Amino acid sequence: MGLNIKSALPSRSLASLVGVTSSREAGLSTHGSPTPSNVISIKISELGAKEAILPCRIRLAFVIDIIGAWNLGGTEKQLAHLVSILDRRLFDPTIFVLQRTLAAEESNVGCPVILVNQSERHSRLRGFLNLRSALKAFDPQIVQTFFIDGTFYGTIAAWLNRVPVVIQSRRNAGHWQKPHHTLALRALNHLVDSFQCNSQCVALALQQKERVPCERISVLPNSIDLTRFSPSSPSGRRDMRVRLGLPADAPVFASVATLRPVKGLTTVIESAAHMQKLLPNALFLIVGEGPQRHDLEQLIRQKGLSDTVRLVGGQQDVLPWLAASDIGLLPSLSESSSNSLLEYMAMGLPAVVSDIPANRELVDGEFFPVGNASQLTEKLIHLWRHPSLRSAMAASYREAAIPFGEASLSQRAQGYYLNLASKARTMEKHGAYLGA
Repeated sequence: MGLNIKSALPSRSLASLVGVTSSREAGLSTHGSPTPSNVISIKISELGAKEAILPCRIRLAFVIDIIGAWNLGGTEKQLAHLVSILDRRLFDPTIFVLQRTLAAEESNVGCPVILVNQSERHSRLRGFLNLRSALKAFDPQIVQTFFIDGTFYGTIAAWLNRVPVVIQSRRNAGHWQKPHHTLALRALNHLVDSFQCNSQCVALALQQKERVPCERISVLPNSIDLTRFSPSSPSGRRDMRVRLGLPADAPVFASVATLRPVKGLTTVIESAAHMQKLLPNALFLIVGEGPQRHDLEQLIRQKGLSDTVRLVGGQQDVLPWLAASDIGLLPSLSESSSNSLLEYMAMGLPAVVSDIPANRELVDGEFFPVGNASQLTEKLIHLWRHPSLRSAMAASYREAAIPFGEASLSQRAQGYYLNLASKARTMEKHGAYLGA
């Protein structure tokens, strides 16, 4: 089936801006509460460098279920990154969190974070009413939702509050989705103006499962800080191994993932068992935390791999572990667009990854069938024994990561939101926007 999903940066729209930068590039403070903004004048190259007047900054409300950790969860990490690159001369973002967590309370992501429900014990109805009230007070032009409850509550609350633009984020391929979820989402989707996906495979799944027309779907890929995540030199790798207490000469294979079944980490442990006879000094690192930890620890003990496989836990900064590694691993059963794989790419870390559509969107290279530990082991051995192949893959990965850098995301994201806000203002003049 053919798919014609539009880019998040339309070529003939407000997206082609002159001088629109991220808040970082503009040197603007992004901490604390938003400050009042005067009328904004910007130049738009597509309109012959004429000036376009924005009556105020665009108020963006991001609604999300829960913040487990800003630096560990994929969606949370990308949301924090997105907020950081929005130009505060144009945008006034606020994050609304439905469930109270320590991470949400201690957040410092450059914009206000509002805990919708201060009590851990509340009914779903009370939670929804609290969200609607908080959104009404903020009075956003755009509401964007994340996760299941954020999507259902946020979409309905935005519609009832007559918010001009409602966006749903879809950041996985729907591996969790049961038939009743699909039916409920189909019923809800007519209230949505745009669906923002982070890969083409997610966009295709959305079109097929929920029958969303392709013209309402945009792809805004994940991004990576290319300055911070950059290739490590041989001396840097040695120094990092000393710092982390890793053996200097052993082959080190690293997988960065939340410890959940969908991440396929049992395949890594099975591969480590196969590897004992082939590369007995190989070390497997699993970097992350999650609900599957106990089961993984038990499997490691059962197979006698305590010296071969290390669960190093969740890390606020995964960069040292990647810098110390020789090869990355991504054994996921399903992905939308892997942050871990983007980090491997930016670091120039060659990798062996599961053969799923999302991974093939990002890289060419060494793929293995999902769940096949023997094939994973063979690919690892092949890559380890061919240093020239690893070097070529490292260079190819780094080059492939460049389009996912911060500058590219800044332009795409701001163009996407400005375009939707512009359409909403045009429709409002005719009394035709959603909720009118």
